[in-house]
Amino acid sequence: MMKKILLAFLILTTVNVQAQLNNSWIDYSKTYYKFSLAKDELCRIPQAVLASVGLGATNADHFQLWRNGEQVHLFTSVTNAPLSTSDYIEFFGKKNDGKPDNQLYRMPDFQLNDKYSLETDTASFFLTVNSAGGNLRFQQSVNTAPSAVTPDAYFMRSVDTFYNKVLNRGYANRVGEYVYSSSYDEGEGFTTNDIAPSGVLQNRFLGLNVYTAGPANSLSVRVNATGNAENTRNLRIRLNNTEVYNVSMPFFTYRKAVVNNLPLSNFILTSEIMVAVNNTSSVATDRMTVASIGLTYPATFNFNNAKQFYFELGPSSSGNYLNISNFNTASVPPILYDYTTGRRYLGEIVSTAGRVKFVLPASSELLRKFMLISSEASNINVLSGLSVKNFLNFSDPANQGDYLIITNKVLFNDGNNHNYVEDYRAYRSSSAGGSFTTKTYTIDELTDQFAFGIKGHPFSIKDFIRFADRNF
Repeated sequence: MMKKILLAFLILTTVNVQAQLNNSWIDYSKTYYKFSLAKDELCRIPQAVLASVGLGATNADHFQLWRNGEQVHLFTSVTNAPLSTSDYIEFFGKKNDGKPDNQLYRMPDFQLNDKYSLETDTASFFLTVNSAGGNLRFQQSVNTAPSAVTPDAYFMRSVDTFYNKVLNRGYANRVGEYVYSSSYDEGEGFTTNDIAPSGVLQNRFLGLNVYTAGPANSLSVRVNATGNAENTRNLRIRLNNTEVYNVSMPFFTYRKAVVNNLPLSNFILTSEIMVAVNNTSSVATDRMTVASIGLTYPATFNFNNAKQFYFELGPSSSGNYLNISNFNTASVPPILYDYTTGRRYLGEIVSTAGRVKFVLPASSELLRKFMLISSEASNINVLSGLSVKNFLNFSDPANQGDYLIITNKVLFNDGNNHNYVEDYRAYRSSSAGGSFTTKTYTIDELTDQFAFGIKGHPFSIKDFIRFADRNF
């Protein structure tokens, strides 16, 4: 048993030792203010909440927000001045997804579904104050509806279904029975239930609003799938009973199938299409599973009465005029975030009933990413509190040791105000226990630093060990 534990420890300390560590975003000289979100939504932090943690008089330009080690674009209702009692910080907050899990896999390509986290949907956000500049912002931009300009007819829309019916165990070998890889391996993650040769997975995409006059061969389909038994099979994909893909996917291998340049005639109706995925194995008990199915195609600017809608645009030398129908504004101008340029627009909803209009400047960007969001009061999450967070600086020699105890702070009290963890730390520091420089670290601290605050994420320990191996 001791050899197995030692082997596991050595693996943790030697894999990817030169990779960037997850705590590289932290400035230990700063205080952070933590909060959590479990859904994608428009959020505002009012001045009163900032004042409750001593930030009421902070210059709005100095705020900086982090999620999963990446800085988040903010909009502040005032610039270069403190917020008044009616002012706020605004941003589009996203729940946790599977992207931070990618670094767990033996090979990054083995992950088939990054929509859903393997641990939790809840993301942690860390607000701080940075007066040095470089803080990501959305700048309010002018939007005026034109009177005699032809609106853009379509955009290339991508729609995807990600499955989370089961947590697929992934790669296995048969040793009397299937023994599954203990690594994050091929095909592991959220998928459909098993698909036998007698079955078929059908996904009917609805509300597509296809622009039938778009480029003739501009439909593409993609499927991420994996085998789940030691048999040969093909992955077969059909669009409305027309086969577009039939390629071998034997044993526990996987496919990230992408079929491009399909004719728009595959759409029998402009509002929907059926994608069917088959297992062609001749073994009746064979199993395969699907992680995701997606389409890209030309769509009209009909947004299906949504209150938030993500879309992308290509370059335009003359700019874009968007005339959007069927977006749920609740009679309040919606907000358009341009993530690529950092602009924020308010939709024009007065000139034509039921329409939202935007005039966007010329752009040479190959891909521009936008989010349109209803600014109706009921669609805004007004945050009610922040938790003060001061990170423990593990670069400080005073916080380093050569005997490390990782524990949970709930174990600091046995119910009678006795801390047996501290007893053990003191023993290991004594001559009888080996005279180590013994340090105790709580899992909550490691989670916030090395797993972006994602509760239960393995990188809380794995990345901490990497850091200690490099620096202690």
